[in-house]
Amino acid sequence: MAVYTSLTLEQIDGFLHCYQLPGLSSYQGIAAGIENTNYLISTAAGSFILTVYEHFTASEVQPYLSLLQQLSKLENYYPEPLEAVSGDTLQEIEQKPAALFKCLAGCSVNHASELQIAAIAEALAKLHLASPQLSFAEKNPKGFAWMQQAAEKVSPLLSKEDRQLLVDELYYQRQLKTEPFTQGIIHADLFKDNALFLGDNLTGFLDFYAACYDVFLLDIAVAVNDWCVDEQGNFQQEQYKNFVRAYQQIKPLKAFELEALPGFLRRACLRFWLSRLEHQKSPKVGEISLEKSPERFRDLLRQHRLLPLS
Repeated sequence: MAVYTSLTLEQIDGFLHCYQLPGLSSYQGIAAGIENTNYLISTAAGSFILTVYEHFTASEVQPYLSLLQQLSKLENYYPEPLEAVSGDTLQEIEQKPAALFKCLAGCSVNHASELQIAAIAEALAKLHLASPQLSFAEKNPKGFAWMQQAAEKVSPLLSKEDRQLLVDELYYQRQLKTEPFTQGIIHADLFKDNALFLGDNLTGFLDFYAACYDVFLLDIAVAVNDWCVDEQGNFQQEQYKNFVRAYQQIKPLKAFELEALPGFLRRACLRFWLSRLEHQKSPKVGEISLEKSPERFRDLLRQHRLLPLS
């Protein structure tokens, strides 16, 4: 995630003292994502990730840390928040909530192999299957009502062609009823930079701060729209089919869900097109930041509209 809060060696040393960890040997800010500040911390006891929450209060972030604690008991690829000597998973630094995680092995990938795509699909299906036994009830803050509001804000800044695309897609999405589809806890942001691999083995399933209670098909669509797209932004139908096949090995989809999935691929594009437009028009100031292009999802939306999947 981007670095908005600059920390000194002394501040980080003081933070680590809450966990009775030895002093750090090195640290560096991580420029990935756009929401929180993250530092990679190296100590004699190992490597850790220090996350400073820029847009959450302590009470707002606590449910997500609780979710991660629950998930880490199910699979070893979830990042578990460490408990300080006090027993708390949440501390404060620079008057902001902050948490510490053990650094998971592996790295993110830019070009996913078939086995890596299958591993992500299977992990997502396992998350959805585990949903009923997890305690977490955050609503989706960026559901369709938000999309309509965001569209009103950014529409005057768009070209005539893009405004028409936005109007047409909003009309289509109003007709897409979500009630028939199973809902539960979804990740809602499963992009390639939110997963770690050692070879083809999944070692990190990260960044649950967009997690919410919504339709499982939307979660599949968000993931597919990143993992099944090539470097030029072209949607790869064979990868899509492989993703869905791997997901169904763990959690089968009904025929009517498969038929509805293309509509959710479009909804996922619309959601990220709008959120990136919002961020582009009102950027947050960070010491290190990573700009993400709204046009990627606009162009992918056009592909889905022109070439509906069967």
